[in-house]
Amino acid sequence: MICGFFLLHNLITPEPWYGKVVCFGIGLVVIGLGTATYLHTNFAPIPVDRLTLIIQELTRTNIFVSRTFIYLVFLILAMFFNGPIGVGTLLTVCLGGPILHYFMPFTEKVLGRVLTHSRTSPNYDNDKKNIQYRMGYPSTELC
Repeated sequence: MICGFFLLHNLITPEPWYGKVVCFGIGLVVIGLGTATYLHTNFAPIPVDRLTLIIQELTRTNIFVSRTFIYLVFLILAMFFNGPIGVGTLLTVCLGGPILHYFMPFTEKVLGRVLTHSRTSPNYDNDKKNIQYRMGYPSTELC
């Protein structure tokens, strides 16, 4: 990841303010899409994302409220410890939850379609029989 950053750093370094805003906006969208994708796949969620889901369940709210609440807690902690707070921090607090909330149904629909098609491929029955044969199971034992 760090190596990738250094490679892109020489290619994408916006100097004007509008270039920085565009790159920041793209970053927020990519983070929202990526987070929504791996939350739906349940692939190694980090503690902050697991906490988002726990708060969502406990408060019976949507992911927008729970993620924004967590970002607000982090913002308050940064203020308390005199951490660096800039425009990007404030925009992330205000827009991170809504962007994630926007992408959750979209990724659910796309992943549902992809995972359904991968399970029902034209060769699914033949592949299942081959796997059963290789594992030593009779063809009628596994369904």
